[in-house]
Amino acid sequence: MSAHLKIYLLALILVVLAVAGFLWWQTTSQEETGQQPTETPTQGGLGSGLYQDTENPADSLPAINPLENKPEVNPLNETNPFSNIKTNPFK
Repeated sequence: MSAHLKIYLLALILVVLAVAGFLWWQTTSQEETGQQPTETPTQGGLGSGLYQDTENPADSLPAINPLENKPEVNPLNETNPFSNIKTNPFK
C-alpha cells in the first residue's frame, strides 16, 4: 500500500468513529434526561406571556373599507360603446 492510501484510510476511519461516537453520545444523553429523540420541548417565552396578557389589539378595531363610498367618476361605466351591432342569426 502506498503512504497516501494509508493516510486517507486512517482519516476515513477516524471520521467514521467520530460520527459514531457523537451519535452514541447524543442517544445516551437523551436517555439520561428521559427525552425521546423526536421530542422537542415547548416552553412559553416572553412573547407568549405578553400576548395572553394584552390579547389581540386588532380585535377591537372597526372594519374599515376605504372604497365603500367611492364616487362614480368613470362616465363609460354605464354606457355600451357598441350600440349598432347586429345579432347573430345562427345563435
